[in-house]
Amino acid sequence: MFRIRCLETTPLTVIVASTIYNTTCRIINIDLKTLGLRGKLPPELAELQYLQTIDLCRNYLSGSIPMEWASLPNLTYISLCANRLSGPLPSGLQNFNNLRFLGVEANQFSGPIPDGIGNLTNLKGLQLGSNQFTGSLPNTLARLVNLEDFRVSDNNFDGTIPAYIGNWSRLQKLYLYASGLKGPIPDEIARLENLTNLFITDTSGINIFPYISSQAIETLILRNVSLSGPIPSYIWNMPKLRIL
Repeated sequence: MFRIRCLETTPLTVIVASTIYNTTCRIINIDLKTLGLRGKLPPELAELQYLQTIDLCRNYLSGSIPMEWASLPNLTYISLCANRLSGPLPSGLQNFNNLRFLGVEANQFSGPIPDGIGNLTNLKGLQLGSNQFTGSLPNTLARLVNLEDFRVSDNNFDGTIPAYIGNWSRLQKLYLYASGLKGPIPDEIARLENLTNLFITDTSGINIFPYISSQAIETLILRNVSLSGPIPSYIWNMPKLRIL
């Protein structure tokens, strides 16, 4: 794998230009986390046709996700957390057919989640927390049956927690704290037999303690959700539960 090195003060556009035009290597991974990079996300990365992963977390990058990247046939991983990206999440993301991970947490994205995200059926991780998203979670997300990690915390969604989360049988991590979503907590959560981490907070309405079938659960946070009734006795017999 070709490795890209740069100084913290190097503009991202300079790094990209140097990478594309001064090497014949088959670059498969760009990992430029925490380097103080500024500017827009470069559409020129689409010229690196062997590229599989892009990780630009914890920088000062602005703008949005270039749709030119959709032409990368091997791109499976995009992590852009903790930048200054803004505007609506592009509807053209539905064309990133091979994507397995999309992480845009801690940015300034706004507006609704595009219906087309539900076409990314290879997704295993979808992390959208700590933005300014609004609207309800689209029903098309029910198609994401390969999801293992879903995070939409700290947003301004409305509507209820969707029952279709029960379709995500492989799900391990579900983060819904302070998302804006309302209760009740759907009974379908009992179908998630591989859950290890469940965070639901700040929902309205009265909730009955949900049945948790996963014996792999390690962290179970249900805070400020107006639970009624006792904590079920089976909870104390969960072998891996550490945080309640």
